[in-house]
Amino acid sequence: MEWVVTWLLVGVLLAGGLAAAVFHRELLSATGLTRSGAPSTVDPSLFAPEPTPTATTQPASSTGLIAAAGLPEAGKLPNRETLEARLAALDTSELVKQEPETGVIAPAFEVLDVETGAVLAARGNTTPLIPASNTKTLTTLAVMNAFTGSETFATRVVQPAAGQIVLVGGGDPTLLSEPAAAGAYPIPANTQTLAADTAAALVAAGQTSVTLGFDATLFTDPGWNATWPGNYRDQVTQLSALWVDEGRVDGARSRTPALAAAVKFAEQLTAAGITVTGEPTAIVASGPELARVESLPMHVLVETAMQRSNNSFTEVLGFQLALKTGHPATFAGSVAAIQEQLTALGLWDPGMVLHDASGLSRSNLVTPQSLVKAMRALASTPRLSVILDGLPTAGVTGTLADRFTDPVSSPARGVARAKTGTLSGVSTLSGTTMTADGRLVAFAFFVNGSPAGWYAKIWADQAAGVVTACGC
Repeated sequence: MEWVVTWLLVGVLLAGGLAAAVFHRELLSATGLTRSGAPSTVDPSLFAPEPTPTATTQPASSTGLIAAAGLPEAGKLPNRETLEARLAALDTSELVKQEPETGVIAPAFEVLDVETGAVLAARGNTTPLIPASNTKTLTTLAVMNAFTGSETFATRVVQPAAGQIVLVGGGDPTLLSEPAAAGAYPIPANTQTLAADTAAALVAAGQTSVTLGFDATLFTDPGWNATWPGNYRDQVTQLSALWVDEGRVDGARSRTPALAAAVKFAEQLTAAGITVTGEPTAIVASGPELARVESLPMHVLVETAMQRSNNSFTEVLGFQLALKTGHPATFAGSVAAIQEQLTALGLWDPGMVLHDASGLSRSNLVTPQSLVKAMRALASTPRLSVILDGLPTAGVTGTLADRFTDPVSSPARGVARAKTGTLSGVSTLSGTTMTADGRLVAFAFFVNGSPAGWYAKIWADQAAGVVTACGC
C-alpha cells in the first residue's frame, strides 16, 4: 500500500512541478512514509535536472527592457500651401470688424513643425498682438528656464525675543490656512500645521503667551499693477509674499492679504493653546527660526498655475523669477526677468512688450511667431514639458472641456492640448496637436479687436481642428 501512495505522489509531482513537490513532501511526512535520515525510496533519475539559466545583460538601471522601446516614425509634413488654403477657407464673417484707424482686423496665426521648426502656415505672425492669458505660457517658460523646478519657498516663524514671534512670508502662492482634503492633488503647505509646530516649540521653551508680527517684505511692490482696472479685483489678488487661501477671506479677495494671513494664524495659535496678545502688526523679521513649512516644488507650482490659468499664482511666480535673476520683486522686475529669459531663448520679437506676468494687462503685446516658438520649446524640451502637463485637452478638460463640438473642430478633441486667452475683444489659443499623418505640430491663433468673442473661440477651435485633420 505504501508503494501505491508513493507512486501516485510521484505522478502528481511530475505533472505539477514545484507546488506538487511541496505537497508531496508534506503528505509523505503526514502519512509516515518519510523518515529523517532514511534512504530514498524513489529513483533520482525520474526527476530531470533543473535547467541552467541563460545569462542576459541588463542595464545598470533597468526598466525590464533589453533595449529601448522604439518610437513610431514621424508622419509627413503638411503641405504649407494646402494647409494655409484650408485655414483661409474658414468662415470669419462673424469676426471681421471695420475700425476707422486700423482697418479690417483678421485672425493672425502661425503653425510650426515641432521636430524641424518648419513653418507650416502663417498669417500676420510677426504682428505684436494682445495675448491675454497666453502670457502665462511665456512666463512659465521663462520661470522653468531659470529654475531647476525643485525649488521650494518657506513660510517661517521666527522669534526676535521671548514672548514675541513673527510670521514671515516666503512667496508661496498656494499656501492654505488648513490642510487640503484627503486625496486632493497637489497638497500645498498650510498654516494650521505651522501653528501646531510653532506652539510645540513655544511650549517646549516654557512660553504660552506671545505677541505676533508679520513680515511680507520679500516682495517690495505694493502689489497692484498700474495697467489693471479696478474691476479686475475679482480676478487677481493684491500680490503679497504672505497670504493664505490666495488672499481670500470669506470668499472675497483681500486688499491686505498679509494681515489677513496673520489674523488667521493668530486664531490657529490660540486653538493650539498659545495666548496671542494684541493685534498682529507689520514688522521686519529677525531672530532664530521656530518652525517652517515648505511650498510645493516650483515645477508643481508652474503646473498648477497653468492648469487653473490662475492670475495670482502666475504673478507670484513672476516675482520669484525676478528675485532669482537679481531683479527687484516688482512688476517691472518681473517683466524684465521674463524678457531676459525669452531673449536668451530667441523668443523675444521686435515690438513685444509685457506689463505683467499673467496677461490681465491689455498693454501686453506678443507676436504669434514668438508664442508658437515657445510652444515648440515646451514640446521638444523634456525639462520644460511640465508646463504642457498643465494644459487642458481639447473638448475634454479644463477651459477646453465644453469646446470643439462642431464637425470642423472635433478632429482636435482629445488630441490637441492648448492654453486659452480671453479678454474683451481678445481671444487666443496656443498649443500642440498631432496631424492625421502623425506629425506633432505647434500652433498659435490670435483674434484681436473682434466684438464677437464666442465666434472668435469657434474660429480658433476650427483652426486647430483643420490642422489636426490635415493629412495633406
